[in-house]
Amino acid sequence: MNNSVDKSAYAKEFLVMVKEKFGKAEAEDICRLANQYSDEYVNAHPGAYGSAIKVSYPFAGIYRALQRYVSKEVALQMMKDYAPQIGEKMRQKFWRFTSIPGMPSLIWANFEKIMKVAGSEKAGYKSRPLGKNGNTAGLDILSCPVVNALREIGYPEVAPVMCAIDQVYSTGYRGIAFKRTCSLAEGDDLCDYRYTRIR
Repeated sequence: MNNSVDKSAYAKEFLVMVKEKFGKAEAEDICRLANQYSDEYVNAHPGAYGSAIKVSYPFAGIYRALQRYVSKEVALQMMKDYAPQIGEKMRQKFWRFTSIPGMPSLIWANFEKIMKVAGSEKAGYKSRPLGKNGNTAGLDILSCPVVNALREIGYPEVAPVMCAIDQVYSTGYRGIAFKRTCSLAEGDDLCDYRYTRIR
């Protein structure tokens, strides 16, 4: 068995929430089902992009598994409510990493390359790099493999959960301010990633 939820840095954090909200037996069943459903998606899509395997399918698996015990609406709200806590855990990791002396400057010096890789077609994205201009940089995401994979398997409503995590953890880079005002997952035409170097 793949246990793809357990292997996902983001999705496995939702299992913490499951163990807090449900009794032991129910939590174990939800965790088992989440991995089972996610693994089914992974195995059914052998050519899927890494972000679908690590995010879309595990998130969908958790969403389906929760519905064994709560309604669809409640399951989605539980995930949305817990998403900022996952984002904060990730933000703290980035914050610690970028506390290494010289790291923010090194990241900013290579920021155009980082954005090109992050939004590359190889990773399943269609993007419009806006480049770096002095203390500002930007990237528009025009097509996202996380959103696309969730739409393909019938769970587009789950996509904003990842965006809620992303909105928090992306503020974790010391010396680099982040702002995003729209997203594909929420029905917009693009995700507008904007960064400003601060000292």
